[in-house]
Amino acid sequence: MITLMRGTRRSEPAIGPLTFAVHHLEHGRTRYVVRGRHIRGSFVVIPEAMKDGPVLPNTVHVQYGCDGNGDYWRTPRDDEPVIHNVRVHGWTEGINPDKPPASWFLDRYATSLRDNGTQRELTSGVRRRTEAVVRAVVRHWSRLPERRALVVAAAARRAAEYAEHEAGLAAEQETKAEALRAERAQVRARLHAVNGIARRRPRPVGPLRPAWTPVNLVDATGASLGTMAVREVELSEAAPGSVVYEVAGRRLEGRFTVGCDQSRPEPLPQGIRVTYGHVQNASPFCHEHPHEPHVFGVRVGGRWDSKSAETISATSPARLSALARTGVRARMSASGPAERYCSAVLRALALHYLARPDRAALQLAAAQANTPAQRADARRELRELRNAQRQAERAARDHRTREAQYRSLAQQTDHCSRA
Repeated sequence: MITLMRGTRRSEPAIGPLTFAVHHLEHGRTRYVVRGRHIRGSFVVIPEAMKDGPVLPNTVHVQYGCDGNGDYWRTPRDDEPVIHNVRVHGWTEGINPDKPPASWFLDRYATSLRDNGTQRELTSGVRRRTEAVVRAVVRHWSRLPERRALVVAAAARRAAEYAEHEAGLAAEQETKAEALRAERAQVRARLHAVNGIARRRPRPVGPLRPAWTPVNLVDATGASLGTMAVREVELSEAAPGSVVYEVAGRRLEGRFTVGCDQSRPEPLPQGIRVTYGHVQNASPFCHEHPHEPHVFGVRVGGRWDSKSAETISATSPARLSALARTGVRARMSASGPAERYCSAVLRALALHYLARPDRAALQLAAAQANTPAQRADARRELRELRNAQRQAERAARDHRTREAQYRSLAQQTDHCSRA
């Protein structure tokens, strides 16, 4: 017999003495048949063995009434508790038996079920008294000498299923760790290549060609757009490996900076970058450059990055961007004819740059200038991959440990059933 005395807190109403008849059911369930003043019915305490939860559950689930037949959401269970003439239906989950909550812990699944099947929220008084009874039942259960055996029985019920679940999670983490290990090897190879490039002796770059050279322009269909004159102004110091070109033609004048694309992780840049204007500051936050060209009387700007120089021809890529700096389309894309003309100019300059005999020297100069940034990026990426791999390996070990524990529980159940 347990007596709950009237407390000083309002959440603990006096409910008088309670008598418990305790019955152990299968799968670790314990039925408490409770009798008291204005209180009668059964409470079933069930250790919560849940997927992805602790192998041996540390919380319990209190069910109102005994198992019966039917839909438990709408159909009452056998011997559901009646507290002050209110039948309590449903269940309450997530209760720590060693430290049950003080108040207001009955969740939305604890309701009042009427004879016509409708459910209503419990009144404040019935809720507080139900909570007091649940606390008393759970505290009594927590002190049972067979508590561990009940917990193990509850965990063993679906141990084989949970073992397979843990095995699947472990396999996922092991696959992830293996992929991260391979990715680390690739990054290490890239870092070695970057270090090798840094140690290379720079190659001599050929002299500038200050004389004007005619260059043919064609659109994406191969139709002629005339010619333009090109001359080399300087080898860029702001963007190593780049050449600054000045152009002049029909309604065209200005400068372009043509060089290697350094924004991708290849140790030796394989792409090409053409920037409108004379690049004097290689910062990625610098969007405008001096001497940006004028096309059809409108100053245009922007940049074209190509991942690979091998895909560039006189007619491809077909459409390249040009941002109008002035005119009615300022801060928008240039007009169709201007963009078509700029695309032809960009392609022609890229091919003119790629035809230089010292392109390998320019490529090496661009790569060596980018070595510090690439080395720092590779080292940062290696740290992140190493940490991710360790986390995956740790998670895999944890899941394998849990799998072994579940299989041990399942074997214990098999031995008991055969015995």
